[in-house]
Amino acid sequence: MRIVGNLLQHAPMGVLLALLAGFAFPDREPASLQHEIPPELTLVKETEHALFYVRDTDEDVSQMVDILSSYFEEHYPRITQMLKFSPPEKTTIFIYTDKNQFREMIGRDTEGTYDAGDRRIKVYTPSDLSDPDVKKEYTFQLVHEFVHAVIQQMNPVIGYIKWLDEGTAYFVANQLQDEIRSQRRFQAPIPSLEQLEQSHVYFEKAGGEAYYFSGLIVQFVYEKFGADAFNEFLRDPLAVESILGIPLSRLYDAWKEYVMDLHGKSR
Repeated sequence: MRIVGNLLQHAPMGVLLALLAGFAFPDREPASLQHEIPPELTLVKETEHALFYVRDTDEDVSQMVDILSSYFEEHYPRITQMLKFSPPEKTTIFIYTDKNQFREMIGRDTEGTYDAGDRRIKVYTPSDLSDPDVKKEYTFQLVHEFVHAVIQQMNPVIGYIKWLDEGTAYFVANQLQDEIRSQRRFQAPIPSLEQLEQSHVYFEKAGGEAYYFSGLIVQFVYEKFGADAFNEFLRDPLAVESILGIPLSRLYDAWKEYVMDLHGKSR
């Protein structure tokens, strides 16, 4: 399964669509039936829609967990209504307050991930969120990973289309809107269609710019074609041209013009 997953993730868009068309995704049991909770994690808080576990630490994490859980519950109805899907069980969230411990556990340099294998969100979050900018960064991160959880449970195919997976999370979590207000990406080069078709390579090279422009694609689809078409697209990205009624090349051209108008650039 991992070999197939790597092949799907790095394939160009045309090849990817062909591979996915014949690929059968296995049914997944609920996470609670698949994996035990690691003994070093303690359940600190249970809310209406989530279970918050924290890696054992001497730090006081109560306020941090209260902040994360409140933000999660505040945005849960907006996200699930927007995406027209609710997870079948409470979302399990693992929080690490030691960045090195977290990266050792994950095995790569990141601060947050949704693990589709066990349907759990795993994040590094500092115990002190008193700084407003730090609080915004890590509350955004949690909701971003929750969007991944929702869309990948709704349709596992999305996890193999990098720009769609990350762009949807960036847009729905409201990170894109915050970045548009800052205008800090307005001078960045708009990616070509070929770069987007090789989105894993593009993300590796472009970093934050890739999240921004992928989010703009998703926002464009949502605003131009409407919520229903957007949700239909998420459920069947292989049928994007028939759902939106436009070839990919023309969709890209229309999106590029949309971005140039947003950034105030001349054609």
